[in-house]
Amino acid sequence: MKRRPGSLPTVALLLLLVALLVQLQAVAATKYTLNWNYPNYQNYFSNWNRGNNYAVGDSIEFVYNAEAHDVVKVSYAEYGDCFTSALPSTSGATVFPLEQTGMHYFICTIPGHCQAGMKLAINVL
Repeated sequence: MKRRPGSLPTVALLLLLVALLVQLQAVAATKYTLNWNYPNYQNYFSNWNRGNNYAVGDSIEFVYNAEAHDVVKVSYAEYGDCFTSALPSTSGATVFPLEQTGMHYFICTIPGHCQAGMKLAINVL
């Protein structure tokens, strides 16, 4: 009996390969941790960002004093304006999964903090 291309063993093999690829991506993911407290100098966050190569599947964790700071993911315009109407996270340890390629922007919404440099732009490749 001749097997058709969509036969059960072929489908099972394809499902196994997909499962292995998903596992490989999960193993390769990196969690970046950033001390998200008021910067000691203007370029603190951009300097921290240098050399990091973000990929889809990675995540970034912001660790901060929840009584003094917050963090929120924003648009490019909001990043430039240092203003958003979105509700920020105030947990003290906030993880953002990086699920799409392109630029991702984060700010602290405490008055004056973003303007003083407490913002981060990253490029996910």
